[in-house]
Amino acid sequence: MEQLLVEEAIRILIADDELAQMRALCDTLSQYGYETVGCSSGEAALRLMQAAESGGQRFQLLLADLMMPGLDGIAVVQAARAIDADLACVIMTGEGSIGSAVQAMQVGALDYVLKPFRVSAILPVLARALETRKLRIMNASLELRLREHAVQLVRINEELQAARLQADRANEAKSAFLSNMSHELRTPLNAILGFSQILSSEQLPSTAAQKKQFAGNILQASRHLLRLINDILDLAKVESGALTLEPEQVPLAHVLQECRTLVDPLARLRGVEMRMAVPEQASVTADRVRLKQVLINLLSNAIKYNRDHGSVTVHCTEIDTERLRVSVQDTGAGLSEAQLAAMFQPFNRLGQEGGTQEGTGLGLVMTRHLVEKMGGELGVVSTPGLGSTFWLALPGCLD
Repeated sequence: MEQLLVEEAIRILIADDELAQMRALCDTLSQYGYETVGCSSGEAALRLMQAAESGGQRFQLLLADLMMPGLDGIAVVQAARAIDADLACVIMTGEGSIGSAVQAMQVGALDYVLKPFRVSAILPVLARALETRKLRIMNASLELRLREHAVQLVRINEELQAARLQADRANEAKSAFLSNMSHELRTPLNAILGFSQILSSEQLPSTAAQKKQFAGNILQASRHLLRLINDILDLAKVESGALTLEPEQVPLAHVLQECRTLVDPLARLRGVEMRMAVPEQASVTADRVRLKQVLINLLSNAIKYNRDHGSVTVHCTEIDTERLRVSVQDTGAGLSEAQLAAMFQPFNRLGQEGGTQEGTGLGLVMTRHLVEKMGGELGVVSTPGLGSTFWLALPGCLD
């Protein structure tokens, strides 16, 4: 008897319309460590199950008599398992009918016991039913984990595929960048080498004026090459994370005035009018040096690609209580949809490669990276024939 005692209290619901037999069974099983609750009808058993389910004291096993008035044992098992799918159910019968046993199994009963009871016969049946219940719960838990793992595996595969595609795009972009960089570096270098060979050659005739012109061409190509190398190095620093920023509260109007002083000669040369509409109290959180670099690039572009005697207007608006937008508006030719789509591609000068204005095609790329590193955003709106407005949003306020 000691070996058959259960380690933990198992709650068993017994439904039998023969009261004496039901009570005797409750008393007997209680002696073996089971916690038993008896009722005399199937309807009462289901009410007890509903109450136990809502009260958090579920039954682990149901012993239901096959033949009862009202709901019989098979109907009780079927309804009980609809309430608790984990419930272990055993049918009690005095018929010993194989057909009844099969019907009971079909609705979810795990076993059956014959009346009159013998303790030596019923205890192993209960133990098997409870063990089957435990295995069924474990299998359901395992199936759930397997489904969760399958979902995770699908998500991981999707993430790997996305990462692979991103890596492929990055490699393609890197290859295109290196190809473009190689071309852009060779262009001024070939000019330097070509004009240098002319100057050093004794066979090719050149006048003093020609030599001066060749020297000027070498100087111009050298400066362009230096700017290109500096831009590439700066861009590499930003993209590798090696660029160190020192954010501080920067008075916007003061910094814009410093930038205006630097670009004014270019504006006067083109006859472009500069207009600043920025409140004195406006300030942003940014690296002061890099903010000047960003603003100078936007202002110089607005001047270079403007029409003669046009205008550049800078104004500041409050996005919300924590962010400001600085807009640089020009009266140039504006940009098409195709040009806007290619705006931030390295070395892409948007059709200005053959124009009179110098540039490396890296300025806007670098500008966007710097703005994003400072916790901001860079954007552009443009209308062909009317001009463009480049804007940057940064943490800041007008107070």
